[in-house]
Amino acid sequence: MTEETHGGSEGGIPELPTFFDLLPIDKHTEIFGLSMQHELVPIMMSMLIIMFLGVFSMVATRNLKKIPVGLQAFLEIVVEALDNFVKSVLGKLSDKFLPFIGSLFLYILIMNLIGQIPGFHSPTTSYNTTLALTLLVFIATQYYGLKHNGPVKYFKHMLGEPKWMAPMQFPLHLLQEYLTRPLSLSVRLFGNLMGQHTVLAIFIGFSPLLLGLIPIPIQFPFVLLDMLLATLQAFIFAFLASFYIAGAIGEKDL
Repeated sequence: MTEETHGGSEGGIPELPTFFDLLPIDKHTEIFGLSMQHELVPIMMSMLIIMFLGVFSMVATRNLKKIPVGLQAFLEIVVEALDNFVKSVLGKLSDKFLPFIGSLFLYILIMNLIGQIPGFHSPTTSYNTTLALTLLVFIATQYYGLKHNGPVKYFKHMLGEPKWMAPMQFPLHLLQEYLTRPLSLSVRLFGNLMGQHTVLAIFIGFSPLLLGLIPIPIQFPFVLLDMLLATLQAFIFAFLASFYIAGAIGEKDL
């Protein structure tokens, strides 16, 4: 498997080819203003992951039993672990937010890891994907903050303590809430995944061939590290999403 450069130019970001590259379509083709190489591949990969998670969930839960076995037992372990995680941040409101936070974690985890499969591409190496995920968290944070506290009380907490410092703290809180947090959340996931996959692609490109035919997998240690970091990044994103929602709701409701 050969490596390619992002954008097809010299000195670009190394990328591994996907099965979309095997289609008889020019990679620079645009559909609805979206280029095949930069925007459409992450979107199509994201759709494939959504369909996979949907089908997997239906298959695993179509014949539920009191004593779980097989896929049902595996899913119950996953759900219980996610429930404990969300409960540690959101307390008594964990049941309400478990579907959102849990789905977010699993979706990001699969998107991060799917790039390890030859012919597939991690959508989270595209900033458009991580920005869309961040917007979901941002909207959820603002919605539940306003719903639980009301507009006056929600914005009043941005004044901070002591009140005489409100003229200084209010603009800083606005900047943090509406710019710094969304920017850091989206850039962190994108930067880490792009860096990991770039390093992996470089080492795959440098892999020597045994007898001129069989590639020697010198990238294997980086594959293991990439899987670990991909899982960690999904956890961090889900944790920060829970933390932001908890902060918007307020400690008294947790």
